[in-house]
Amino acid sequence: MRSIKPSVIIISCMILIGMPTIWYSLQASAQEPAIPSWVKNTVKWWSQGQTTDSDFLQTMQYLIDNNILQVSSRYTQSNSVDNMSGVSSNQLSVKLSDLQIRYDTLETKYNLLVQQVRNLGDHSSNEENNATISAVAVSPVIQSDGFFETTTYRGAVLKITVDVRDGTGLVLVNTAIPTGVDFQTSAKTAVTVAHNITGIDLAKKDVIFSISTGNNQNLQAVDGGSAGGAMTVLLISDILGKSINSQVLMTGTIQADGTIGPIGAATEKADAAGQFGAKIFLVPQGQGVMPVQTCNQTNEGPVMYQTCTTEEKPLSPAMESKYGMKVIEISTIQDALKYFNSS
Repeated sequence: MRSIKPSVIIISCMILIGMPTIWYSLQASAQEPAIPSWVKNTVKWWSQGQTTDSDFLQTMQYLIDNNILQVSSRYTQSNSVDNMSGVSSNQLSVKLSDLQIRYDTLETKYNLLVQQVRNLGDHSSNEENNATISAVAVSPVIQSDGFFETTTYRGAVLKITVDVRDGTGLVLVNTAIPTGVDFQTSAKTAVTVAHNITGIDLAKKDVIFSISTGNNQNLQAVDGGSAGGAMTVLLISDILGKSINSQVLMTGTIQADGTIGPIGAATEKADAAGQFGAKIFLVPQGQGVMPVQTCNQTNEGPVMYQTCTTEEKPLSPAMESKYGMKVIEISTIQDALKYFNSS
């Protein structure tokens, strides 16, 4: 079990001296609300050290806001910090001793809460059928010969699910991918674009995206922004009740006006999509190309010279030959929906 952070200890002490004492209790009744599957995933990942404390605390706040995890409060009668000036050393010693006892009690309750929440991840129940889409991203691969380092990119297929439920307008992202990847910005933009296109107000809905690697790859980082287009397609399709063609994959950022923004490493992502079994791979406008290098050698006496040039060639013919997959350029999220919502 993780130790309590210093910041938590300090805040707890402040609460015990002059503020309400807070404790939490899980609901236990015959009508116990169902624990969302994304909560179980977050708790499990957090207990395994695969997601951040920030994601864990956001999940706890969601449980509290939706009365799944109830919050009660009891006010203690104690002098405020402002009234502690001028007290004798004996009185101060008594107060500090009392504070230590209160802190130990709070720590015990905190540890009990953590254990109870972790148990939610192991609680067996029927899994919810959330809408799912696959997206393509890349992660960097650093190679070194002892003197120089070179960075190449490896394509990766992400599994993205979305759960839309009654709430207060929260936009949450839960991911087993290590920290440093920005999915939150893409998620918020996806919600904005989905509202603009469908005309459905999501202000009283909570939108929860869950993201993992489709084949359990241990990624250190991925370009999270390039999944924005797929997240938007997923949310719009879920709102409108339309099915998603699993043989279509895409990469591309999402802009607030609904346009698909540029990405990097299109060739590596196309390879990942082809290996996944996609038949159509959508890329941002102007990026359906691959760099091809051509080198020529000439000899002048005993010296050989090599000159190389790089030119862009269409990506689709190479992917069709290798995987039977077409690469198609798109400009807007509406273009993407035409392919994803077709059978």
